[in-house]
Amino acid sequence: MKKIWYAAMSVALSGCLLVSFAGCGAVSKAKSMKGDVVTEDVWNSAMAGTSFTASSGSATAQTVADETASAPNYKAEYGYTLKTSVETEAVEGGIVSVEAMQMSIDMKANIAIVVADSSVKFTIDYDFKLDGSENLMKLLFGEDGNPSEKGKKEIYLSYADGAVSYYAQDENGAWQKFSGSLSGIDTLLQGVLETCEETIDQSALVGAFSKYTYNDELKGYALVNGETSGSLGDDFIGMASANLVYKIKDGKLGAIYSSASLDSTMAGMKMSGSGEVGIVYTYGGQSVTLPAVA
Repeated sequence: MKKIWYAAMSVALSGCLLVSFAGCGAVSKAKSMKGDVVTEDVWNSAMAGTSFTASSGSATAQTVADETASAPNYKAEYGYTLKTSVETEAVEGGIVSVEAMQMSIDMKANIAIVVADSSVKFTIDYDFKLDGSENLMKLLFGEDGNPSEKGKKEIYLSYADGAVSYYAQDENGAWQKFSGSLSGIDTLLQGVLETCEETIDQSALVGAFSKYTYNDELKGYALVNGETSGSLGDDFIGMASANLVYKIKDGKLGAIYSSASLDSTMAGMKMSGSGEVGIVYTYGGQSVTLPAVA
């Protein structure tokens, strides 16, 4: 019984950690941008314009949503901020005895994504702080303790000639090429890459105009029924109460903004937090040069 309780708590906390990896100048830009009121044709064109050729899961190349369109060329600034805390009560007596535990997460990430020349460049600047009671830190991370990390990393994706390749640096800083698979790439980079691929390309929303309505207060388009949606959904920020706003500017998708909060108590575990995500797009004038591999 004790092991089952620990396992359930670990799964819940792992969800918080996954949320945090998925910034912050982009957040304020996306939030403040006022989107235009548009027609369905403009909506479809704007969403199709974010398409790029990539698929990390299957490692197969895809064509641009509109095959008659020019090759994608844009930059996306992706920002993320998250603060989360988890507390558990002590359980005494009976067949289960568990100590009180607590943990807090503070995550900021800024990711610059450049799509051009049949390639994508990701520049990731992140600051992940985690603190908690010693008993919980050991339970989740063993004797190594705190996995807090701060740094800046780059990774490239190429989908030229129908093949998908990834470029990342090894522990010595030398560039390595990985064909078709993310295996061998740093776990943090894998998570960020997969999240970015799924969120900056909103071409799946072509034809979904009728599901959205312009919201003056939010300065953009939100679902008619107010729920989360798109290829982002609640996974965009990892909290089910997330709102999601699309802002079209000058005929193109200018920004996406989402915010959410969490406050719940279940089986002696209290979880609370808040987060914001912002993506701001700039079109044209971009180029990507793949790194040389020894």
